[in-house]
Amino acid sequence: MNPLSLAHSPALSLPDLRASLASRFEVVDEDISVADATFTLLRVRDTNTLVDALRPEEFAVDERLPYWADIWTSSLELARYCLTEANLRGTRALELGCGLGLGGIAAATAGANVTFSDYEQDALDFARYNAARNLAPDAFAREVQFLQLDWRSLPDIEPFDCIIAADVVYERRNFFPLVDAFARLLKPGGHVVLTEPGRTIGDRFLQMLREEGFGLNLTHHTVERGGKRSDVRRVIIRPLFG
Repeated sequence: MNPLSLAHSPALSLPDLRASLASRFEVVDEDISVADATFTLLRVRDTNTLVDALRPEEFAVDERLPYWADIWTSSLELARYCLTEANLRGTRALELGCGLGLGGIAAATAGANVTFSDYEQDALDFARYNAARNLAPDAFAREVQFLQLDWRSLPDIEPFDCIIAADVVYERRNFFPLVDAFARLLKPGGHVVLTEPGRTIGDRFLQMLREEGFGLNLTHHTVERGGKRSDVRRVIIRPLFG
């Protein structure tokens, strides 16, 4: 993995990119409605098959599980916020842990130049396909980049106006790398938009942010998906230092 490999997506046709993914995974399309927009995301049909196929030696490397392959409820609130409340036009935004890419697609639709980042190359491949499918061709060519990123080894790149992330606070070992990423990858005056489902571990992360000198604006939102209503927290995070 080369965390410095920030580049525009290669010039693969959409059918070729889909064929490449379908050759490695059993895939299915899912329509996701957010605000007044509908996005069609390609995803793995059954993520349990990825867990079952995970070899012990693969899991031993950072206890890597295929979290990227699900469409998390928190990402729907992130996408809704990007489309309806955030003022993203003309900004540079970084999505941390982009997974299938819903949040970044919404941010790009709202006018941001978006860098999709994830630790897993498979996630970036799906995000690339989904972004190419849902964005206008000129916007995809000019305004979208992809970055394989390890939060523990941050690249030397130009900081961003905004960082967006959905459901990335689920392991305590990621707390300090995330806090460091927020501090180092934001421009002065920039902010983070974090959505998460209100886990206890999320409470501990938010407390750490306060202790490290970040200001938090936390609100609760109801997200409906598949007939089920879930509470999602949205947190606007701003450094109060520097």
